[in-house]
Amino acid sequence: MLKAYLDLMSQPSRALYIFLKYTKIPHTIHPVALRKGEHLQPEFTKINPFKVVPVIDDDGFLLPESVAILQYLCNKHNIHSLYPKDLQQRAKIEAFTHWQHLNLRFAGGGLFQSLLIQPLATGKPIDEARVQLSKKVLKASLGKIEQIYLKDTPFLNSDSLSIADILGVCEVMQVQMGLGMDVPTHYPKVAKWIELVRESVGASIFDDAHSFILKAGEKVRKMEVSVPKL
Repeated sequence: MLKAYLDLMSQPSRALYIFLKYTKIPHTIHPVALRKGEHLQPEFTKINPFKVVPVIDDDGFLLPESVAILQYLCNKHNIHSLYPKDLQQRAKIEAFTHWQHLNLRFAGGGLFQSLLIQPLATGKPIDEARVQLSKKVLKASLGKIEQIYLKDTPFLNSDSLSIADILGVCEVMQVQMGLGMDVPTHYPKVAKWIELVRESVGASIFDDAHSFILKAGEKVRKMEVSVPKL
């Protein structure tokens, strides 16, 4: 049976979790607590020498990288609804999954790391330069989602749910739920898309996947971290 190693604090891990629950592919979840350094332990580095999550073990076939994992599983299980067979439609989905790494993911991850993870882990002051750069890229990324990826379709470059939406929504929720940034007010099309993705995968699956990041958001509020406004 497929084994999925993940941590729900991680955006790509949540994307894999939602994907597996939604598609009902038989699997077992193996939590890897990043905050405890479990990804650095020899037992895990044998599974993924890159020391990151998620990673899957499919009967001995080890595969890291969330985008590659979702593409592989869609191909293996013929899940064409989330990863179309049509080459042009598939290319549109892949265009977003490539773009988001150095845009949406770079920005949201940078903010979350700078405002919460690094200060807690190191005790050092917040890197304000990184925060401002991440904010700038985040605003540009959300703007491009509204102006380009959601310009003519309810989902990202598509009339139906795809792996691009599952990956993308987890990145946005990292700053909306994890940091309390007011995405809905400033980006209404993005807010509508988030709710559409939530309804499409199932509210219970979506909310369960994000329950841990919600707790992180509560910690941010208690710490009285100065989260930049959009």
